[in-house]
Amino acid sequence: MYLVFAAVMLLMILNKWTGNLLYLAPALGVLVLIYAKIIKVEEAVKGMTSDMVWMIAGVLVVADALGKSGAGNAIGSLILTILGENPGSLTVMLIFSAATVIMTTFLSNMATQTVLIPIAASVALAGGWDPRGIVLIIGTANMLAVGFPSGSGECAVCFAAGGYNPVKVLKFTLPYMVLGIFSCALAAHLMYPIYG
Repeated sequence: MYLVFAAVMLLMILNKWTGNLLYLAPALGVLVLIYAKIIKVEEAVKGMTSDMVWMIAGVLVVADALGKSGAGNAIGSLILTILGENPGSLTVMLIFSAATVIMTTFLSNMATQTVLIPIAASVALAGGWDPRGIVLIIGTANMLAVGFPSGSGECAVCFAAGGYNPVKVLKFTLPYMVLGIFSCALAAHLMYPIYG
């Protein structure tokens, strides 16, 4: 199972050379696991939760609406104006990483991802940048919402079950979120710099 996972990840990381296999790699990995009888078809289908399907559908709808209305280009141009001419790749990654973590600390992480991915893609396209790193940051950094119970359902359950006070726990969660912001930005910058 780990070998299949490693092969899929390798195809995705080396997509510069593997081309369109990037889009087929996860499906091929699942098929190999099913045919090798490591997982059953029912388990594979159950793993694709309706939440994930609705989240992807929501991203597509929001992205389509932003694209057709011109709002995506307007937001992208506004953000580019704020960033200035020729911002550094790491600077852009840090800004999107911090914005994602801050937003998802107070909002649901799925809602943040649904809103930010189309905006980030619009900014990248308006700037002529490679959007993969920025979108990767949003997909990763929205899981760092541990500061307050409002960040995700999991956080709400943990805070409630443990009886934690968010203000008292902030001395542990804030350094974790800051470290997460920098590590996500640096990793995305190294793997997918915006200037390709």
